[in-house]
Amino acid sequence: MQDRRWMLGSGFALAATGLSVRLAEAQQAGAMPDMGGGKMTVQECVDSCLKSHAMCLETGRYCTEQGGRHNAVAHLALLLDCAEMCQTTANSLLRRSPQHAVVCEACARLCEACARDCEGFTSDPQMQRCARTCQDCARSCRDMAKMPL
Repeated sequence: MQDRRWMLGSGFALAATGLSVRLAEAQQAGAMPDMGGGKMTVQECVDSCLKSHAMCLETGRYCTEQGGRHNAVAHLALLLDCAEMCQTTANSLLRRSPQHAVVCEACARLCEACARDCEGFTSDPQMQRCARTCQDCARSCRDMAKMPL
């Protein structure tokens, strides 16, 4: 059990290291033009995805330390899946993929599932923060999926 926690924690730490590089890239890409009249910009959606990515990794690490139902395999897998999808979506948007709508829609669905799961931990502030962050990302991705790049 301890080895699994160490492995998950190491994976979270490595992924978080990659996030700092992605955040720097996203900030450099801040010159992306607004998409003309829409409320959501590419950069805002990228930022939301990267924020959700980081939150899910941090929450996964937190859950491994809490044990009990926080440490359920399905719950940790959902956090990791959400983190991966958010990072993939940010990457897709940064390179202006013609398939961004499909990727954004998948991200929105996964973020919604993650938010619902985290909301179940009603008395845990970390889990509630994660749920709100994932909900915000889901809204951003749904909006972005409707917009051309």
